[in-house]
Amino acid sequence: MALALEGIRILDLSRIWAGPYATKLMADMGADIIKVESVDRMDTTRGGINPPAGSGNYPEGEPGEDPWNRNGWFNSLHLSKYGVTINLAKESGKDLFSHLVTISDAVIENYRLGVLARLGFDYEKLRSLRPDIVLISMPAFGNKGRWKGFVQYGIGQEQLSGMADMTGYLDEDSPMKSGINHGDPITGSHATGALLASLLYRRRTGRGVYVDLSQLDSSVSLIGDAILGYQMNKRNPERRGNRHPYMAPHGIYRCRGEEEEWIAIAVASDAEWQRLCAAIGRPGMADDERFSDVLSRWRRQDELDTVLSEWTRDKDSNDVMQALQAAGIAATPVESSEMIFDDPHYQERGLMELVDHPSTGPQFMPGISWKMSKTPGEVRWPTPRLGEHNETIFRELLGLGANEFSELEDEGVIGNVPTRDN
Repeated sequence: MALALEGIRILDLSRIWAGPYATKLMADMGADIIKVESVDRMDTTRGGINPPAGSGNYPEGEPGEDPWNRNGWFNSLHLSKYGVTINLAKESGKDLFSHLVTISDAVIENYRLGVLARLGFDYEKLRSLRPDIVLISMPAFGNKGRWKGFVQYGIGQEQLSGMADMTGYLDEDSPMKSGINHGDPITGSHATGALLASLLYRRRTGRGVYVDLSQLDSSVSLIGDAILGYQMNKRNPERRGNRHPYMAPHGIYRCRGEEEEWIAIAVASDAEWQRLCAAIGRPGMADDERFSDVLSRWRRQDELDTVLSEWTRDKDSNDVMQALQAAGIAATPVESSEMIFDDPHYQERGLMELVDHPSTGPQFMPGISWKMSKTPGEVRWPTPRLGEHNETIFRELLGLGANEFSELEDEGVIGNVPTRDN
């Protein structure tokens, strides 16, 4: 069965998370993604050449003989992609990449501003090679604006976007970074949407598209309600920990277990409150005037948290979830990575797929996060080892002869062993 994006070819010059996540989503739907690296400049998430044991995300904590092919972070982002190496600083490497551009539909990059142009492949050059090419350019601060030349990573995006200012414990002055850098996967998702829209536009008009996608702009777009709140009321949002602007009770409560186990509980209405009181064996609280409506409960959240904590602390988190869900209450355990692997729900949905990688052996990887009835996505092959598909792409697709291919290897334009650390 054909996949939804079969026949679309994308040259992926992006690195780390945002860009690779965008092309992962496209690969999940069948696009041919050609991941372009260099033997002297690998994607940073491959890790180093000689990392110490116990570092990184290596199977059993062992980097092995080729750690650049074993890092779990990289391997989870590049499933079903082709992997090639091209040294774009060399003229023969530029020629090779130019040939690929002529037969590709799109190029995506998240270099620092100006890097692609210095390599000789700004949008005008790409258009001269393929007039209807789509370019997704996604530096941290975009391609215009006074900060356009600044360097940035996900942690800074959270601070500048305003998200970190809203995140933190109750009644504390300091902001708090989230557990992950939200800007990266959000920008990657936006890039996928922009790329799909651009390809549809090209289909209708025959024209290419240049997309200037700022990773910071993507992050700011997540807090529109807070920006509007300040605009209308001149108030910044207060840090509220796990609490909600109007739901109460709303929080995370400790459960029984040798390891720390927690349950998240949220009550959105008076009817849910009444059902919660019955489920926890406190039906009288439903008629207590102190908790009779949403506003009253919201003002007495400390009392509610005490009641729920006392009820959950000697119970299994999954038992609590089952009891409250049966009563129509939103409640779920706070799951660790181990719990996700063991959870029957995820197993029934096939969230994790067993992928046999030649450098790591079989490992469970996140599969396709949506289920399309006509064109279901699939993990078609493991993440490529460094330069794994050089022969497939350069000889079979581009038609290079054996001598040409060997010369490129001898010159260090292509290869499959890194020549320097990241």
